[in-house]
Amino acid sequence: MAISFNESDIEEFRDCFSLFAKDKVITSADQLTLIMRSLAFSPTIHEVQSYFEEHQKNKRVDFATFIEILEKHSKVEKCQQDILNAFHAHDKKGTGTVPSAELQNILTQFGDKMTKAEVDKLFRDAGVQASGPVRYDDIVRSLLTPLNN
Repeated sequence: MAISFNESDIEEFRDCFSLFAKDKVITSADQLTLIMRSLAFSPTIHEVQSYFEEHQKNKRVDFATFIEILEKHSKVEKCQQDILNAFHAHDKKGTGTVPSAELQNILTQFGDKMTKAEVDKLFRDAGVQASGPVRYDDIVRSLLTPLNN
C-alpha cells in the first residue's frame, strides 16, 4: 500500500472515499475530482482526467487504486502551505492580504491561467471584494473547496 501516508491519513481517505463512492468505486473523473478536493488536494481538471484514464479498470477506480492516485498526485501538487508561501511573498507588509488588482493579474496571467469570469466567480465564492485588499487565506480556502456539479 502507500508508504508516504500514515494510518490516520489513509483512514481519512477511506472515510471520504466511502462517503462519495457509494458503490465502493469511483465511476467518473468528476467523482474523482470531488473526492480529491474534499481531501484538500487541488488537482487540475486535466490531471484528474489523466489519473482517471490511466488508473481506471472498466471505468471504475477502487480504493487501493485511489490511494495510488493520491500518492502520485501528492508528489506533484502544490500543497496549501506552498500556496500560502507564494502569497506571503506578495504580502509586503505582512498584513495577510494582497492588493486585489495584483491578485487578479497573477491569476489571469501566470500558471494555469484563469479567465476574468473565473476570477470574478472565485472572488464571489470567497466573499472578497473585487477592489482593495484581499485576505489570501480566503482565496486559498475557496480554491481548495470542492466544486459543485
